[in-house]
Amino acid sequence: MRMTIKKWGNSLAARIPKAIIEAVNGTIVITPIKGKKEYTLEELLSQCGPGSMTLTKEDKGWLNAEPVDQEDW
Repeated sequence: MRMTIKKWGNSLAARIPKAIIEAVNGTIVITPIKGKKEYTLEELLSQCGPGSMTLTKEDKGWLNAEPVDQEDW
């Protein structure tokens, strides 16, 4: 199972589901994944083709909605 270590206060934490704890009989080994690549925005956007995303009716309604409060500053 892969998981992300996240900041929790001044510490780092891994949230482990109860089902996993029960299944492993009390032994968990955490190993870092080496060589994880950091992507630039350009690299990520280069993977998105013109038809890779379609907007739902809800998306379109949200995009075309009038400002509710001071959103148009």
